[in-house]
Amino acid sequence: MPEKKFQKSLTLKKVISEIFKQKIPVILATVALLFLFFLTGLFSLVSATLFGFIFIALILAMQNPENLYSLSADEKDNLSAVSLELKNMSFLKIMNEGIDSIPDSIFIIGENEIIIHANKSADQNFRTSDNIQSMVGFRLSSVIRSTHLFESIKDLRSSKTSVKMEIILPGEVEKSFDVYLSRIMSPSDDELNILILLRETTDLKKAMDLRSEFIANASHELKTPITVIKGIAETLDKYGLEDERNSKNFISKLLKESERAQLLIEDLLSLNQLEMRQHLLPGETINLVNVIDSVFDILSDLANKQKITLEKSIKKKKYLITADEKDISRAIINIVENAIKYNKKNGKVDLILDDNDDSLSFTVKDTGLGISQEHIPRLTERFYRVDIPNSIDLGGTGLGLAIVKNIAIRHNATLDIKSKIGEGSSFSLIFKK
Repeated sequence: MPEKKFQKSLTLKKVISEIFKQKIPVILATVALLFLFFLTGLFSLVSATLFGFIFIALILAMQNPENLYSLSADEKDNLSAVSLELKNMSFLKIMNEGIDSIPDSIFIIGENEIIIHANKSADQNFRTSDNIQSMVGFRLSSVIRSTHLFESIKDLRSSKTSVKMEIILPGEVEKSFDVYLSRIMSPSDDELNILILLRETTDLKKAMDLRSEFIANASHELKTPITVIKGIAETLDKYGLEDERNSKNFISKLLKESERAQLLIEDLLSLNQLEMRQHLLPGETINLVNVIDSVFDILSDLANKQKITLEKSIKKKKYLITADEKDISRAIINIVENAIKYNKKNGKVDLILDDNDDSLSFTVKDTGLGISQEHIPRLTERFYRVDIPNSIDLGGTGLGLAIVKNIAIRHNATLDIKSKIGEGSSFSLIFKK
């Protein structure tokens, strides 16, 4: 190594030799003169020695520092090599530390796609075994299996243009990545390396897919009542005056479909507002009993029309929680209204409030037909319905429980659903204390 050779040359003996070499004649002359003064009696031995040291020190002090140590041509080359090596080591260290701090997965590969560096994110996301301490030295193909990626790397080596692409990696859970490829030169040996940055977009693609699905479903749900309204309006425009009796039926259907469209639009707006406010924690303290009593009064007429017995079981007059009163009222109305609408004739709906050690639980139990277990996990999805024709006839939009779920999330609460075919269902909002 040049560094070791250079260090060996810097011996104490060589340094002393270089310092004194140019001043030997002056030093010898000074010693001789002082010895002569001593012999003639002008100086004592102590005075001559002291004077000699001071004089020689002054002579050495006048030496130009740049000439104290002169390097040979080989030594200058060695010094330059060591300086360059230290600079390269410093650059690599800074670059590696910077790459490690980036949250995206980054690989640097050399010839034959050998990994020469992988940052912490790449190690966490792509290391195939806990027994492997580092992916450095492995081929990239043993870590990432994508024909599209390796074709792009091959093309990049023969061009100077950076590449942006998307790959999908198979597995238990299919993952998608935005990939950025760029050529970089190694600072030490001018070797052409490839930097690969992988940014996972799996969650983003799922969100985009859900958004597209939501827009498609919302458009479909709105299209139906609007089409009916348009058809009825055209019929009344042509034949309304000729058949007064049927005109009233048409007008009744027109009102029903317009109400359905209005409810759907209101639920869509409510859901959108809830999602926008989901990060805003509620700050007011409310009495949950008052909210339940208000909902009970509002829906009593609907229960009577449906011949459903509506009852409540609340032990105390005050249960305080931190919540948005309008949101909690909306959630309870949606749950109780569903329990009334989808119940049996002469059925029963119980509103129960339980105070537990670490939570406050509001439960709505009904005596309806019950729901199959396969449907329960999907009940809070937008526009999901167990019985689509019946739901539409009863005025359901398919968004009621999705709204309840979003309200529960904002209040750090849990929506628990239990049901058995033939025994009815229970929906619980569980608030943490």
